[in-house]
Amino acid sequence: MPNIGPRLSVLDMKGKVVARIGDKLRGEASDQFVAPHTVAVDSGGDIYVGEVSWTCWGQHQTPPKEPRCLRKLVKRA
Repeated sequence: MPNIGPRLSVLDMKGKVVARIGDKLRGEASDQFVAPHTVAVDSGGDIYVGEVSWTCWGQHQTPPKEPRCLRKLVKRA
């Protein structure tokens, strides 16, 4: 899919997109990713996202001040 940005897509069992996590634009804000690379979900439904922000961002422009490598997104009821 073109132009979906550095986001995570959540699919149902039939492959339909039911949610997207992250903004279309790359960035350091709490709702943005630089380069999500891997994802895991724990038994409580919390999502862990590994990013390669230094490698991706650093090649093309000034890297973020504090590059992220792992983020935890907590499931809310």
